[in-house]
Amino acid sequence: MTNAQRRAALLASRKAEMDSSSNDSKPTPKPSSVFCPHEAGAYYLADVNTVGTFKMFARDRKPPVYTYDIITVHFELNPDTGTWIWFDGKKNQFPRKAQDGWRLGSRKLHHTREGAEAEVQCAMAKNGDRVTKVHDLPDDMTALKKIRSTHHPDRNPDADQDLYQAVVEKLDRIRALAQ
Repeated sequence: MTNAQRRAALLASRKAEMDSSSNDSKPTPKPSSVFCPHEAGAYYLADVNTVGTFKMFARDRKPPVYTYDIITVHFELNPDTGTWIWFDGKKNQFPRKAQDGWRLGSRKLHHTREGAEAEVQCAMAKNGDRVTKVHDLPDDMTALKKIRSTHHPDRNPDADQDLYQAVVEKLDRIRALAQ
């Protein structure tokens, strides 16, 4: 066997070794890049939407009415792919890693409700709305009216003023949507 043949055989064996090792070992995901829900299980999203439509050439332009909400997210493990998903009513959402934490779409995932409330309160201040505590209020008109009557300041001096005002504002928004 000549030197050229030995060198060719050595290079071929090295190449075969490299190919087999690259096929056998798949890159294992790093623990920091794989989403794994925390023990509490629930995550929170701050949701800011506008009510009404924007008319391009209207003379009497009204500023948009903003609605603020905190969405509780419970992820489920997809058995087919092994990834964590959340169905938002339209499509499956997948958490993705960002520089400042995890995101769901363009919105930041918060581990605690307080973090989402802080984000909503910043949005309220930015939009020029009165900054209040965020309440979990039902969408039912009769339930809202009951909450409003129990927390009315004339009937109950120890009532929560922020809760009463939030109920009144939500009732106004529901009436505006109905029209």
